[in-house]
Amino acid sequence: MKGESITFLGAFILGLAHTLEPCEDKAVVSLFIMWAAKRLREGMILVTLYGLGMTLIDTVLGAISAYLGASFLTEYGPVLRIAAGAITALFGLYVFVGGEAAHLLHHHGEASPQETSSEAPRALSIFALGLVRGLPPCPFELAILAWAASLGSIWRGTLTVFVFGLGTTIGLIPLGLVMGGLAGAVGKSRYRFWIPKICGAIMMVMGVFLALSH
Repeated sequence: MKGESITFLGAFILGLAHTLEPCEDKAVVSLFIMWAAKRLREGMILVTLYGLGMTLIDTVLGAISAYLGASFLTEYGPVLRIAAGAITALFGLYVFVGGEAAHLLHHHGEASPQETSSEAPRALSIFALGLVRGLPPCPFELAILAWAASLGSIWRGTLTVFVFGLGTTIGLIPLGLVMGGLAGAVGKSRYRFWIPKICGAIMMVMGVFLALSH
């Protein structure tokens, strides 16, 4: 039991550190989410949903890796990377052309009935983006998945990856607060209309790079 506690604690700490990894788009997504949110509380909920989406898909991959072994990542990693890259690029294009622009202009005001009715679909889209972004394992995730595969137990491997995902999700909360402050400052400037364009463009570039990388 003591060994398991140390394993889970290590996985949780790695999850927290994963939030700071520069190769991920977590900061870009968090900035866009906090910009699109009408209230800080809504933004933090959406950021958390994004993290939970990544946690869910990472846990599924962890269960598969614990069952099939690390060879699963070598065999199917390129397919997951291409699929995730393509969907990320499409989401970036959606953001760039103004899929959320109608809501961005109202994030400092009161929500209208139409805006309120859009919160559930928006939450689902952010959660789905977290699922997609969790598909291609980054170096941190590769390490934790390989660790899960080496534990010799499906449930321990799966739970280890799940705890890792929870650490990442919790780490996203302070990142979201920082991005919320940045979004609030930019929202009061003349550059506020550039946020969805910049975020969308970065997501498109990252999606294409991810899909074409080897």
